[in-house]
Amino acid sequence: MMVKVIQKATRIYTCKRWLVATLLLIVTPLHVTAAEVELVEPEEPSVILAEEEQESLENDALVLGEELDSRPGINESNSSAADVSELSSIELEAAELESTDLESTDLDITDLDSTIPESTELDSIELNSTKAEVLADSVELDFDLADPESHSIADKEVLKAKAERLGPVIVKEAAAQEKQAGPVIFSNPQPWQPSIVPILKSWDSKALELDAPTIATKQSQLPSPISEVDIHPPQPTIAILIDDLGYNRSGMEASLKLPKEVALAILPATPFAKKTATTSNEQQRITLLHAPMENQREMKLGPGGLYQDMTEDELKAVLIENLEGLPGVLGVNNHMGSLLTTKESSMTWVMEILEDRSLFFIDSLTSSDSVAGRIAKEHGLKTVTRDVFLDNIRTEDAIDRQFGRLLKHARRHGTGLAIGHPYPETMSYLKRRLEQIDMDGVKLIPITDILTGS
Repeated sequence: MMVKVIQKATRIYTCKRWLVATLLLIVTPLHVTAAEVELVEPEEPSVILAEEEQESLENDALVLGEELDSRPGINESNSSAADVSELSSIELEAAELESTDLESTDLDITDLDSTIPESTELDSIELNSTKAEVLADSVELDFDLADPESHSIADKEVLKAKAERLGPVIVKEAAAQEKQAGPVIFSNPQPWQPSIVPILKSWDSKALELDAPTIATKQSQLPSPISEVDIHPPQPTIAILIDDLGYNRSGMEASLKLPKEVALAILPATPFAKKTATTSNEQQRITLLHAPMENQREMKLGPGGLYQDMTEDELKAVLIENLEGLPGVLGVNNHMGSLLTTKESSMTWVMEILEDRSLFFIDSLTSSDSVAGRIAKEHGLKTVTRDVFLDNIRTEDAIDRQFGRLLKHARRHGTGLAIGHPYPETMSYLKRRLEQIDMDGVKLIPITDILTGS
């Protein structure tokens, strides 16, 4: 039975190969060039070799079938259900090949050129050869169907050697022994012991979802590391104070045309004192009382002067009168005062009045022995000391040199304070120079921004 099936499958495989070859010859265009013929010709030897291998395979199957038929005890009546199912599967494979073969012959030859490309025809040849190999590989030798005593070991080896030419031989003796032996049982089984699993605390998924954006936000808000390149020194700043205002109109008008960051110090009881103070307040400019104080050269102080021989009450009374004569003053600086600023008692009385009125004090530093700044700090006043006098020499070149000293001091110490006077040379220079102060890399600020202390 098995031999017939194999023979039938072989015939179908051979017929189908010849049919495909014939179709290829019909479909091939008549105008094939010599180069194309040379490319096709090398495939013919492989077809002849395949036919020879197929004939050898068929002869081997016939020999194997005859030997199997001659074995005693092997017939259709004593075949197992497994063999029947195996043969049925082979018959189904053969029927499938035959039906495919017949279906392929129904194709219109005129449509083959458009429907079946050359790659598809070659793939079908490889597919059919694979099915033939599957049929050959499925041959099995089951020695359980025959009488084991009727066949010697040599006979079995001969049959195996011949069958190996058709495919791998599956011997079922070892499988049968494993089935009879049953499952493997360990010689020394260990008793079962329960595994100890730690109990993990459950976590709240909602709380985790709520915390995630918060964590991401905090991480995104963290500042990046700062390198030395990112650290820039602060821009230098300067402040300017104009003294001795109140005696003439031209000085008042020129000083009020300067940038509003420039502060004005007004002498008490002078003709233009109140007008200058009032206009300065309207411009939101810092205004100070320029308090006359006794100097070492015994120069006249004018109205509102403070002297070292005054009692405490006298000195405080004059100072209060000077302050009340100027509306909107925020602080006091000394006019002259090279003598009085060295007297601790007199300076203490002055700072007590300023402390009661929450005013600041600026030391013009007309003497290197001045104690005014130290006593002001002791009374908790905001204070600062002058750095440069702009116009001790009233020429534009001299003023420019002093202004350069101011810029140098500011760049070195971060800030600088200059004091000038309402001279025409000073007013003209400052008006022109302060318009382009940004080109010097410094910033002009109000005088209150450089005060130190409480």
